[in-house]
Amino acid sequence: MSATPQGDLLARLPHRPPMRLVDEIIEIAIGSHGRARRVARISDWYFDGHFPGDPVIPAIVLVELLAQTAGLAVASSESPDATRSLRVAAFTNFRFPAAAGPGVILEATARVAGRLGRLTKIEGTVTADGRLVATGGLTLADVGQVVLTVDDHTHSG
Repeated sequence: MSATPQGDLLARLPHRPPMRLVDEIIEIAIGSHGRARRVARISDWYFDGHFPGDPVIPAIVLVELLAQTAGLAVASSESPDATRSLRVAAFTNFRFPAAAGPGVILEATARVAGRLGRLTKIEGTVTADGRLVATGGLTLADVGQVVLTVDDHTHSG
C-alpha cells in the first residue's frame, strides 16, 4: 500500500455511511489494483428487507463494494487533497455463484484491465469468508477532479 494512511485513502471515497461499504483497505497499488474488506453485520441497512428470516447480501451491494475498491485504486493520487471523481458506467458478465449473509468477511479484489480515454475497465471478485460470491467486470468513467475538504466534497472539473 502507498505511504498514505488508510484513513486518508478511505476519506477519498465520495461515499459516506451507510453507502461507504469499504471498512478496511488491505492493499492498494495506485492505478493498478486494490483489495478491501467489509464485515457484513446483521444491522447493515440492506438486510432490513433482503430477506426477512433469511438475510442475504444483495448482489448489487457486492458489485458496489467492488466498484468502491476499484475506485480507490484508480482515483487515488499522490496528492493528499485531490483525486479523480469516478462513476460506474457499465457492468460486464457478473456472476454470483454463491450467496452470503450476515457475519461474513467480504473481500473485494479489483484489477485494472484496461483504459480508453476517461474510461477504466475493471475485472474483479468478491469473496465471503474465502468463498467466491461475485465475479465480473465494470467500467469506471472519470468525470473530473474532486478537491476534498475536511467535512465534505466539493466537485470541480
